[in-house]
Amino acid sequence: MKHKEALIKILKTLGKILAVYLVYVVVTAIIWPVLMPAPEHVDVEPAFVETSEEVALLEYGIEAFGARLDLIDSAEETIDVAYYYAKKGKSVDLFHAYMLAAADRGVKVRYLLDGISHGVRGDERDVIYAFNDHPNIEFKLHEPIPSVLLAPWRINNRMHDKLLLVDNKYSVNGGRNISDLYYERTSQDVAYSHDRDIFLMKTQTEETGIIDQLSAYYGDLFDSEYAVDLDARSFFDWSGEKARLKTAELKQVYADHRKEVSERGASTSLETWTSRTMPIESGYHVQNELTRGFKQPYVWSHLLELSSRADSHLFIQSPWVIPNSRMREEFRETDFKTSEGLMLTNGMSTNNNPIGQLGTENRKSLFIDSFLDYYEYQPTESSLHTKTWVFDKEVSAIGSYNFDARSTYLSTESMVILKSEALAEQLLTEAEESFIEKSRQIHADGSSSNGEETNGETASLAQRLPTPLLRPLAWLLEDLI
Repeated sequence: MKHKEALIKILKTLGKILAVYLVYVVVTAIIWPVLMPAPEHVDVEPAFVETSEEVALLEYGIEAFGARLDLIDSAEETIDVAYYYAKKGKSVDLFHAYMLAAADRGVKVRYLLDGISHGVRGDERDVIYAFNDHPNIEFKLHEPIPSVLLAPWRINNRMHDKLLLVDNKYSVNGGRNISDLYYERTSQDVAYSHDRDIFLMKTQTEETGIIDQLSAYYGDLFDSEYAVDLDARSFFDWSGEKARLKTAELKQVYADHRKEVSERGASTSLETWTSRTMPIESGYHVQNELTRGFKQPYVWSHLLELSSRADSHLFIQSPWVIPNSRMREEFRETDFKTSEGLMLTNGMSTNNNPIGQLGTENRKSLFIDSFLDYYEYQPTESSLHTKTWVFDKEVSAIGSYNFDARSTYLSTESMVILKSEALAEQLLTEAEESFIEKSRQIHADGSSSNGEETNGETASLAQRLPTPLLRPLAWLLEDLI
């Protein structure tokens, strides 16, 4: 009887500890960042540098993935990789297999994933052991779970960048993570996310340009106190065997794919992408501050400043648009010179991100009532994940930044700003031909008009039912979504 009473007492004590811990989590990770005022925008001066570098647009998923593999396969000295996640699938297996093959050739590989959303869980976690076991690979997670458990507010310090740099000569950056969702659509029944990357290339190796800025930023990101080396070999005796098996598996994936490519003939190579590049007049890279808690909103500040300088036209494309009170105030107070512009985001029917979409519903009137023509992408079988701004049909910004408070103040984000009329024209043409005609324009008087390729799809019943409950939640938590 005494043992039973002791056990009950222990369980009650553990329950109290857990309850206190949950309060600790809610207060520090949710309530505190919601109640604290966000930083004001920073006074910035666009830092354009003239460059001989060139750019190619990677608009379609299968070519964006092909460019990544071709770049990795051509690497001679270094590969630097940073992604928000690499979720299980054929694309992840191939991506890891190609990186391992490059490391086997003597290429130095640095690989960084977000510590919460990384995707290397379950059987996929064995890639950590395999990469830790390789002398030419450094693998890290940004603000991983053990760090967050001790200090829950760190959960908001997410690494949202998407960067691939090779030999300090080539880069691919934009909105795509490593996941089948972004790269190949096998049928209309399979979810697909339209996204966008750019391929950058140095033409003069001695010149210091945008790729050097990206490389410097990657170094800061990888060497920061938030990037943790998860070398588990000293803790788990079985990790060596898991490393050996995963290494053998990835080598087989690489061998099978190279054999397949050889038999059918390579459809692309590094030369495919270098031959498609366009000149850049000037440009620069901008990123958020590297710190925990609220970051100085450098990306937002630059985009707002460039928007205020646009004389004739502004184009914004983002998966969702959820400006918090500070951002809304700064948007209203901006002295826009142009009276023409267009905003393109997902409609509720795409089911891209239910909370994100409801957050957009809460705040879209700000843009509908502005000088911007407001469009919602409609297809139910796909969604937009692109993050693009175009100023005066001449200057373009492409990268990882979503038009929301999380990307503005909490996550690591980066954008490349390029002055190139050819690139801007291609971006606007792609938007018009691929997305606008499948979108619905919402007018200030509450009416709407459908593009030629949509009948104005509506959200499904399953999407509409939780709306009364979730929309207020999206309003309360808009600083975090």
